[in-house]
Amino acid sequence: MTGKRLLARTGWAMLAGMIVFLMISAVQSQATPIRPDLQKMIKQSEQGRQLFIPARAGWAEPAAAAITVNPLLESLGGEKLRHDLRDELATIATPDPWIALALVTLILLMRKLRSIEAQKNRARAAGLVLEMPAPEVQRAA
Repeated sequence: MTGKRLLARTGWAMLAGMIVFLMISAVQSQATPIRPDLQKMIKQSEQGRQLFIPARAGWAEPAAAAITVNPLLESLGGEKLRHDLRDELATIATPDPWIALALVTLILLMRKLRSIEAQKNRARAAGLVLEMPAPEVQRAA
């Protein structure tokens, strides 16, 4: 099968899939309404919370209190790594002045454009108002 025919078939298949999805999503669905039982909810709230005690299988208190230090990880993640990460975060958090200048310029230009459009609209509105000439009073002769 050539590439164009395959592309055409997949395009039609995607279009058909989207049409089926839109038709299915447009169908009004019905659900069983939930009728809460107030008495049951009150009883559940009065029971209080059930406390789950963590399992202690194979857990000795003194061993858990002692923290073992991996010397390899400590050498890799020492003060130098923290300092490098802090510097990198400071660099990321500092905004680029050119982007800030571009955003401020864009905002000012859009405001100027809005004021120019408002002036044009006022001029158009003033031009549409036609003054009717005062009716001439005919004098009876």
